Amino acid sequence: MKVLLLMLFSLILFTVSFSAFAQETHNITIPSGALYPNSPYFWLNESTGDTTGDITITIGDTITWKNIDSAFHTVTSVDSSGEIDGVFDSSFIKSGGSYSQEFTELGDFYYFCDNSHPWMNGVIHVVQNSENIQIIDRIASEYSDDGLGYEVKYILDTNLQNTVHIDTEENILTFTISGDTNNGEITLIIPPELIENPNAVWVDGVMINFEMDNTLTEIKLVIPITPHSKEIKIMGTHVIPEFGFLVMGVLGVGLTSTIILARSKFSII
Repeated sequence: MKVLLLMLFSLILFTVSFSAFAQETHNITIPSGALYPNSPYFWLNESTGDTTGDITITIGDTITWKNIDSAFHTVTSVDSSGEIDGVFDSSFIKSGGSYSQEFTELGDFYYFCDNSHPWMNGVIHVVQNSENIQIIDRIASEYSDDGLGYEVKYILDTNLQNTVHIDTEENILTFTISGDTNNGEITLIIPPELIENPNAVWVDGVMINFEMDNTLTEIKLVIPITPHSKEIKIMGTHVIPEFGFLVMGVLGVGLTSTIILARSKFSII
């Protein structure tokens, strides 16, 4: 009997300890100046330094928002269309105050500040295991303003190759899967600066249906795959949208220079 009670006590202790270890609190700061729409950023993930307001957490985790701005702010949940859905609402968080919310369901939870600051928005991705999220960085670095390129996040039990092929004529991004997978689908989180309006997806040359969810800061695609899938092509209306403007700018400068030179030559004659 004593042995049975000891085993039961050990099991309870292990369960409590495991739960405490598995759950995590993530801190997001509302920085000073966030009330102004031209502020450099409106949210700051204290653990990663990310300033987009987007965060991926594991189910059961808690997020605490801390307001160090001078204005009152709220953390108010909305659906993907931007309508308040009542899932959570901090009410007014005064300067120096905070608000915490535990997330016990899987899914994407959008939020914004409902105190006349609609530009303050973000999304919380709640997944089964956030450790499965992987990153390909420095994509198309030659086209980005800062030279650092763009970052694509993905959820898969194997790796994608770090080289992403960009076809600016066909407006296609191509990803390559390195090994076999048991997932049945891949989730890609792509910045809209990298591709606009994805409208078609091919897996190993076969066009397939896919799920898409757009926000101001990211495009989330859920694409069905098989255990041996190797190549994923995504077509949009543009890839590297700024590239077109950059080329037009260079061509414009070149054309202007040509006209000036031609006029100068004509004047000399």
